[in-house]
Amino acid sequence: MSTHQPITRPMLALAVALIGALVITLAPSVPAAGKARTMAEFAQTFRGNGTLHEGCRNYRYKYKINPPADADTWALETFLTDRRGVTIASGGVLKGAAKKKGKERFRFCRENTVPGKFKLRGKFTYKVGFDTFDGWIEPTYFRLKAS
Repeated sequence: MSTHQPITRPMLALAVALIGALVITLAPSVPAAGKARTMAEFAQTFRGNGTLHEGCRNYRYKYKINPPADADTWALETFLTDRRGVTIASGGVLKGAAKKKGKERFRFCRENTVPGKFKLRGKFTYKVGFDTFDGWIEPTYFRLKAS
């Protein structure tokens, strides 16, 4: 003889509603509708065309950060891919370690890549309290021709 009672539909519906309310309550907050912000508002990269030199060299790019006023901290991670889609370098800038506007560099070797069109991608992340927001900024495209 079993002492367990079967779960009724109303009890199951109540349990599902309570779990849903808990998930919504614990989920990180996001900007309100109509105020949605894209990461492109907060960070940009810049790089003109140039020459892909023999050997290993530094290749500079510029960045500009305009973080939200309520951001406690921020970071911009950068990734450089060549025309084959191969990531050949990465870097980044952090609040406190870098200015909001400046120059950074990638270092890579001619032997590891090919001349042509390059794509500089950036992922911007910021924190407000315990909430973290991140996303991709607009990529920068440029060409490096063989020397």
